[in-house]
Amino acid sequence: MPKPSPAARRRAKPRGRARPAAGPPVEVVVERLGAQGDGVAETEAAGRLYIPYSAPGDRLIAAPGSRRGDGRAAQIAEILAPSPDRIDPVCRHFGRCGGCALQQVRAEAIAREKRALLVDALARKGFDAPPVAETVSIPPGDRRRARFAVRRRAGAAALGFNERAGPAVVDLQECPVLRPDLAAQLPALRALCARLDSLGGAADLQVLASETGLDLLFAPDRPADPGLAEREALTAFAEAQDAARIAWIPAADAPPEPVVARRAPRVVFGGVAVEPPPGAFLQPGRAGEAAIGAAVAAALEAHAPAADRIADLYAGCGALGLPFAARGLAVHAVEGLADHIAAFRKAGGAQGLRVSAEVRDLARAPLEPEELARFDAVLFDPPRAGAAEQARMLARSAVPLVIAVSCNPATLARDLRLLADGGYRLVSAQPIDQFPWSGHLEAVAAMVR
Repeated sequence: MPKPSPAARRRAKPRGRARPAAGPPVEVVVERLGAQGDGVAETEAAGRLYIPYSAPGDRLIAAPGSRRGDGRAAQIAEILAPSPDRIDPVCRHFGRCGGCALQQVRAEAIAREKRALLVDALARKGFDAPPVAETVSIPPGDRRRARFAVRRRAGAAALGFNERAGPAVVDLQECPVLRPDLAAQLPALRALCARLDSLGGAADLQVLASETGLDLLFAPDRPADPGLAEREALTAFAEAQDAARIAWIPAADAPPEPVVARRAPRVVFGGVAVEPPPGAFLQPGRAGEAAIGAAVAAALEAHAPAADRIADLYAGCGALGLPFAARGLAVHAVEGLADHIAAFRKAGGAQGLRVSAEVRDLARAPLEPEELARFDAVLFDPPRAGAAEQARMLARSAVPLVIAVSCNPATLARDLRLLADGGYRLVSAQPIDQFPWSGHLEAVAAMVR
């Protein structure tokens, strides 16, 4: 078995603030990956350990730390025998930056382990031998959207992601997860942040590489408006980088205000052009978005090929629903964010599609069974907390096909259980890893009556 390289040994350990040990070091073999991307090992002496930067199959010495849920956090003290699936990380920031957790694990092993996470989540909710397909893995370098942390001090700015084990911001010099054209903007974005005193000491910057240029949204951590000199700097940046739009959130509860609008940012869903609002929710990359759409389309074709009317719940700007509208289906979109629904209506209306939409908080006011009766199929793509209330209403409905999209296997399994208890049957589940090297997992599941 090969020994880890010196780089692998250095990068195997987190570089953030170390936590005090809660027990003596123990020798373990890492059995699997947990939901946050940490290796999991079961021990008699210390119980279950969650070990960052380990790989399934590693034999190592682990130092147990503080309690974490049903086990303890631990750190790698020494790798005794590396897993065959352990590889060298590709990014200089790995081990400190909180953006990635799995660069030390071979891609094939990540795909296998993430499929197991979905199988286990479903099994815990009573789905025996669930029909889970092999993982669709999106390679790194596809991410078009990112939310960066900004820290400013003494006329300089750090731009990047928070440390995994501390509050500091890792000032990114590279990021292989991002699209190369977006990663290439990091120096210019850092220099711009250094000039914007109204950002204060800390802020967030959301960046979207849209089809028509960069779309930026600044969110200072305290109420602030950019002054004249800063507005001139933002305009100069937009001209130099050919950005589409720059917006600013002046206060925590205030809507974004455009500062520079050279052209409308644009994303395309199944051939339908959409102008997203500032800070819009979008899938992180186009390839991941396409994989989700393909899985949804496959489920619809397999189980409701004659469907004519579908509901797109938690619709966002229409990433799932608009491609079906472009094929001639009638799509009703429901979303709690008014600006997202406005973008959906504008895009569908511009092409004369059969679309309707409403602004509605589905967690507080889910569609009732009587309202659902007119649909041949229902899609829902909720936040990480899931769609429990809507799932309860669907369980009482007669909708023939329900397709669930989720970025959280645990809440997905809970929602599917609610549907199953109402008479639905799970017929497919497709894991999609569109967050390379992280513990996150997307999935598309179909249930029929």
